[in-house]
Amino acid sequence: MTSPSDLNAVLLLDDRWNAAYHWRDPARMAEVLADDWMAFFPDGQVVFKRDLLEGMAHNPPATLVFERHASRVFGDTAVTRGTLYADGERVQSFLRVYARRSDVWAAVSVQVVP
Repeated sequence: MTSPSDLNAVLLLDDRWNAAYHWRDPARMAEVLADDWMAFFPDGQVVFKRDLLEGMAHNPPATLVFERHASRVFGDTAVTRGTLYADGERVQSFLRVYARRSDVWAAVSVQVVP
């Protein structure tokens, strides 16, 4: 059953994702992502958790700002939608998917759009 505390848990996890990405901290990001997490990019590329964590250290320095546009919980699944800005320029928009497994929420996927 979905409750307001479910949405709060997902929003907290979404904020933790943003902070980990902002600080380029793979250890913090690993705590947010499920082991079977995957990302889908506009060019058809699929990125898995290990790839993302290894690549975080190579992201160019930039001031990152995340803007959340929407969030919804559907039972044991939730989505958030937002935009990433780097140094004031819009970089991408995204749809993140979260799942509750054994009463623990984790990010399971993201779809990135230009």
